[in-house]
Amino acid sequence: MKEQKELEKEQQPQTPEETPKQQNMPEGAAADIDNGDDDVATAEEMEAFIRDRREKEREKKEKQTDDKTDVFGEFVAPENSIDPYLDPDPTLPWVKYDESIFLSRGCRSCPRSYVPVSNIETHSCSKVTSTNWMSDIRQPGSTPFDCVEVRFKNNRKDFYRLPDGLEVTEGDIVAVEGMPGHDIGIVSLTGEVCRIQMKKHRVDPNGEGLKKLFRRAKAPDIERWVESLKSESSALLKTRQITQRMNLEMKVNDVEYQGDNSKAIFYYTADDRVDFRQLIKVLAEEFHVRIEMKQIGVRQEAGKVGGLGTCGRELCCSTWLTNFKSVTTSAAKIQQILPNPQKLAGQCGKLKCCLNFECEVYADALKKFPPANTPIRFKKGLALYKKTDVFRGIMWYAYEGESDLYAIPAESVKKIIEMNHNQEYPERLEDFQVELMSTAALAQETNVAEFERELRKMSDDSGDNGVAKDDNENRKEDRRKGGPRKGGDRQRGDKNDHQPGGQRPRRPDHPRDEQRQHLNDQPQRVNNNRHSGARNNPRRSGNKDKRE
Repeated sequence: MKEQKELEKEQQPQTPEETPKQQNMPEGAAADIDNGDDDVATAEEMEAFIRDRREKEREKKEKQTDDKTDVFGEFVAPENSIDPYLDPDPTLPWVKYDESIFLSRGCRSCPRSYVPVSNIETHSCSKVTSTNWMSDIRQPGSTPFDCVEVRFKNNRKDFYRLPDGLEVTEGDIVAVEGMPGHDIGIVSLTGEVCRIQMKKHRVDPNGEGLKKLFRRAKAPDIERWVESLKSESSALLKTRQITQRMNLEMKVNDVEYQGDNSKAIFYYTADDRVDFRQLIKVLAEEFHVRIEMKQIGVRQEAGKVGGLGTCGRELCCSTWLTNFKSVTTSAAKIQQILPNPQKLAGQCGKLKCCLNFECEVYADALKKFPPANTPIRFKKGLALYKKTDVFRGIMWYAYEGESDLYAIPAESVKKIIEMNHNQEYPERLEDFQVELMSTAALAQETNVAEFERELRKMSDDSGDNGVAKDDNENRKEDRRKGGPRKGGDRQRGDKNDHQPGGQRPRRPDHPRDEQRQHLNDQPQRVNNNRHSGARNNPRRSGNKDKRE
């Protein structure tokens, strides 16, 4: 068999690749190949292999530099690859999102003439919405209120007087009086709630300066209104470029065009007074409309722009908060909040408005505490105030020069301060310390206590139901055999038997025990002798036999 295989190898023709290699090889190497020793490579083969390996590595590096890498530079995206976060999946239908210019006006799409916008749409798309809680209530014998509230872009609202004979509802697109021309808005409040809102904002319904509502918006009014809204984003961008070129220290936040495209309101914020007279001329030449500049604060800016707070919800100033009250650092001190600017500041860079929400509750609770920062003296040393837990009623103190904190109840601190005023000093601070439970352990203990209370309540209810059931059965049995019961002696005699603990124990030396027992037992004996159902009661029959 081996000889036949060798003959077949000799008869096979040499490939063109093997021929030059064998021709260039020395005689010893060729002899080794003929003998079957292919494991040993020559120096020329090693150099060629190394040269090919280096060329492949260089081509691979050049290809990596040409391909796009990710942000971190660790992953090399192959050619014709699909990014699952940036590129759409070709197998799925791709929906392109187009931002609506009507979202800041209180609707999702372009409204139609004489078709009111739904309440769900106005409440979900408006920055600061109003709820008419008297919409379904009509006061008898009174004329309807002739003023309405109309909302425009973001949180801008105003009050207008209705003409005679015109009735509008919430969500209607209306044309109102502008300065100059007319403006387009959506009715947000009507009726008595609008009267209350005007009183809140100190607007006189009978005043002469109140603007008029012309009519419901027609189709040409809405078309012109849509054209003016489309130019707001480009106007905002151009205005920021112009202010930067003129080196004005101001920030343009928002641009609002009037409904007839004859006027534009530019809202801006600035730290100092800004001379924008030249800016108004440039903007009028650029946009060919009447220019009005309005300066707003940073809190109003956050309300117009919107965003998310540290709590994860939308900003209060852009959803429901309309009155901005001043927030001071004393609100944070009253609530025992650490003075950390990063935690106390909101999106606008000022103190959070929510610091005022619970400030009054903390102020009332602190009235029961002794004055803060009051040191207390012991025989062991002087203890200094550190912090307070308002709702637990705990104050932390530490010895002067030491870092160990001791939790002392507020009532104990008051007593110690009174003792110090009388030149009396307790032994040490540790005697007044209380052990505090962690929040998790406190919640667990509360849950366990509630669970035990429910179990106890269930057991008491079940016991009472069982007693009532036994009494009803005994009464039916007595009535069936012995007729109706007379008097309540049996109830008095069996009352203590049904109780879980039996009869209430009394002091052995009580002088009236024997007399009360005699009075309770005497009518029971008479009824037991006269009542025919007594022989069916094992307890009473036993007592009768015992007496006999």
